Amino acid sequence: MNIGQKIKVLRAERGISQQKLADLINKTRTLVSHIEVTSKVNFYTLTEIANVLGVSVSHFTDELVYENIAKESKEEYSSLSDKIKKLERENELLNEIIQNQKEIITQLKEKLSK
Repeated sequence: MNIGQKIKVLRAERGISQQKLADLINKTRTLVSHIEVTSKVNFYTLTEIANVLGVSVSHFTDELVYENIAKESKEEYSSLSDKIKKLERENELLNEIIQNQKEIITQLKEKLSK
């Protein structure tokens, strides 16, 4: 049995729909379906699925060749995580600027109306 089949069986045994599994791992139902059909999944998504289904990753991989798992390095995830944090901070700063601009506009309108 391949990774996709094992995921499908466990998901069905636990009464979890593809959509519910997707929601629990913050992915799309289409991706869950793709994983079940092709068995192609990165290690981090497989870990999330295993956690939701209450099994270890080795449950899916013990008998399998790892070529079906698209491995992504932790460095790539760290780099992306850093970029996300930077973007979130920039977003906060932009929101502050917008709020300040709104306050200035309100003050100018008040002065003009007097």
